[in-house]
Amino acid sequence: MITVTNLTKTYIDNDITTNALKGVSLTIKTGEFVAIMGPSGSGKSTLLQMLSFLDRPSSGSIAFENKQMEELSDADLATFRNETIGFVFQSFNLLPRISVYRNVELPLIYSVTLPENKRKELIETAVANVGLTDKLEIPAGKLSGGQKQRVAIARALVTNPSVIFADEPTGNLDSVSGKQVMEILKKLHNEGKTVILVTHDLETAHYAKRLIHIKDGQIASDTAL
Repeated sequence: MITVTNLTKTYIDNDITTNALKGVSLTIKTGEFVAIMGPSGSGKSTLLQMLSFLDRPSSGSIAFENKQMEELSDADLATFRNETIGFVFQSFNLLPRISVYRNVELPLIYSVTLPENKRKELIETAVANVGLTDKLEIPAGKLSGGQKQRVAIARALVTNPSVIFADEPTGNLDSVSGKQVMEILKKLHNEGKTVILVTHDLETAHYAKRLIHIKDGQIASDTAL
């Protein structure tokens, strides 16, 4: 699904140069569940941003299903992300004053191919998949942390993405809520979704089937679990 070749990312801030990624190469196959781990500043979050096309590399190439992503314009890349990728973030990134329904609807509003009259079924199905049908009309800000993250997963699912990226999805949750969220991601993987997870927690990482360790901007190890 994703092929990364000799990827580098350099940040320059006040004449200070930081080489966040240093020649990373890897391949992720359709249907894999991959966890990326590494110490703070290792480059794991930068790698996730590159893999999910939230940022562009300084050099190297990324191909998604044999399409070279560096050839796309910013506008085309934004459309591609909306239609192909689902995101789950540590901080949930929900709008607290609007309902669960409206939060999950947001990616569909930006879809250029989906008729408006098709949204309701997709939203209700996505919310049912995370067990929150009874919370559809409740403002997102009134939910518990675990429920908020489940709404975030529903929002990621609603466009039927090819791949789900989860950046520290249990980082703001208690252990029980964290396990519930990871069981949902595990279920999605078992149903055939590709899941790419960044985490600092080894217990969370072991839900994946493959573990990539990043250190000093390079892959230190890549092992099956």
